Amino acid sequence: MSFINDLATLNISIDATDSQPLYQQLSAQIRQLLQDRRLSPGEQLPSSRKLAQLLGVSRTSTLNAYNQLMAEGMLISKPAVGIFVSALNPPTEQATVENKPALQTKDRSPGHSDQDKVVVFDAGPDVNQFPFSLWAASFKRAWRNPDPALMRDFPPGGYRPLRESVARYIKAVRGIQCHPQQVIITAGSRDAVALIARAASLAGEKVALEDPCYPPLRHGLSAIGANLQYCPVDSQGMQLPETKVRLAWITAARQYPLGVSMSTQRRLDWLEYAKQHQCWLIEDDFDSEFHYSKLPLAPLFNLAARLYQSDQQSLILAGSFSKLFFKTLRIGYLIVPETLIDTFVSAQRQLGNLASVPIQPALANFISDRRFAGHLRRMRRCYQQRRDFLQQLLDQRLAHRLETQLPSGGMHLLAKLKATGSIVDDCALERQLASLGVNAIALSSHYVDCGEQGFLLGFSGAPEKHLELGVRGLQQVLA
Repeated sequence: MSFINDLATLNISIDATDSQPLYQQLSAQIRQLLQDRRLSPGEQLPSSRKLAQLLGVSRTSTLNAYNQLMAEGMLISKPAVGIFVSALNPPTEQATVENKPALQTKDRSPGHSDQDKVVVFDAGPDVNQFPFSLWAASFKRAWRNPDPALMRDFPPGGYRPLRESVARYIKAVRGIQCHPQQVIITAGSRDAVALIARAASLAGEKVALEDPCYPPLRHGLSAIGANLQYCPVDSQGMQLPETKVRLAWITAARQYPLGVSMSTQRRLDWLEYAKQHQCWLIEDDFDSEFHYSKLPLAPLFNLAARLYQSDQQSLILAGSFSKLFFKTLRIGYLIVPETLIDTFVSAQRQLGNLASVPIQPALANFISDRRFAGHLRRMRRCYQQRRDFLQQLLDQRLAHRLETQLPSGGMHLLAKLKATGSIVDDCALERQLASLGVNAIALSSHYVDCGEQGFLLGFSGAPEKHLELGVRGLQQVLA
């Protein structure tokens, strides 16, 4: 099974509680992968036995799904060889509007705190389950006989093999088809913000941000002299600004911190706005790898490519590996339109390529290893179990004080404080919780002015015993 197909299976989510038969769920999702071109004609799929093992379902379910797709002419079986995507499979648009979502850094997680001792409600990756032996082997392989290019002046844009690996990865997990030249390697979110600001000449320009949004992003753009315009977030996602802006920063797949997925109509409205006003759109795709009940919507990048073909309206996708590896990795990437490659290369040449040279070849090896897909699959299952455990605890013990909704993806759960008739200050409660060793981030701190009261409760980096302690702390403070 190829690297891309191994990763593509990460986008298959089976719900045993759904009334729809498992084989129909499976065939529908494989069909969607074909339509999104995450699986290409002629590529081999895992055997029915292997796929059953990967997904934790019976082989009967995978056989029935394959048989249905072969009957539709989408797959073919080669005796004694395997199952392949049909070469006659009709091409479809790169990504459909109906598809269901970084810029991410060491402190992007809502479970971040300046107090390292605080570990309860940690929304970072669980480093205790990271495959360090594979990471070490990737380093050894990269530097046993290093590429001579690593010893010379490093080219802007990043190490070519890493850019190639990221292009393959982003196709597999997000359905984005891009050339390696469109991949710009960054040293995390601060570097990405500085690079985008230089490329777009943002000093003094109007920049639209979501309200609420990620506070360090707001501070970073303000520091470079951008004129920030705040757009409220409703049930359809980030609203459009009332005036013309130079750039808009959007979390469309899963809005941070509210978790709202931008509607199809709002996405179309934003693309039309960007085209009309020549506005740059930055899509921050910060944790879409972790989805549990349904696939995230396809990125705006895909929709723009479908609607405008070669003209992608200065739309840039920002991603990071910090959520997948560990917070201090500080390696991210931008996917830029072909028309902006030279602009970003020039900007990075001026600022310097800050991404670690020793790490880049090792990272290229790591994400090209099929065991990487296995690691992501294990972490997705682990995080889903922790999400469910935390939701159950909150329902049982704090339903009278907190309003929660099970998130379909991500690494934190949003808990809004219910009205009690008295004044509540979630920031003050955050400080009380921190004194107990509980790291619950106040929701209102993400708004420009007064906003909703509640907490961001990270679950991904916290074992169940820590989640239990966190809920006890919440009970004590909210009593």
